[in-house]
Amino acid sequence: MSAPVWPDGLQDGTPLPFSVWRVMHHVDGTRDVTEVARLAGVTVPDVQERLNAAAAWVARAAQRDLPVSDDLAERIIQCLTGVVGPVAAVMVDEVLDDLGEQATLNATLSTLAKQLTPERVQLFARLLRERGVT
Repeated sequence: MSAPVWPDGLQDGTPLPFSVWRVMHHVDGTRDVTEVARLAGVTVPDVQERLNAAAAWVARAAQRDLPVSDDLAERIIQCLTGVVGPVAAVMVDEVLDDLGEQATLNATLSTLAKQLTPERVQLFARLLRERGVT
């Protein structure tokens, strides 16, 4: 078996669930999957699952720093419409205008969330996840 390696973009400071870090801590590019599993106290399939999870977390983190495209803005509007109704389009447009060049997914969603009640933030987050935005 080949030795697993960290996904591109994963760094020591990348926030990951403990179950993923517990495995990634033992991944050094020289230990094989069986040894990583033994050291982490998990099964070999668990190691592969945690490697995939780490890669997914890295991809999501990278996505958050990308500029908001027209397609992404439309998906955000669709999700927000389920929370606040038709005023969502105006809210998103205003946030994008205010942020200008700094209109990343993370900045846009954070700014929108500040305008919502905690209950609506939870609903908005759920809708974003369901539509694959976050």
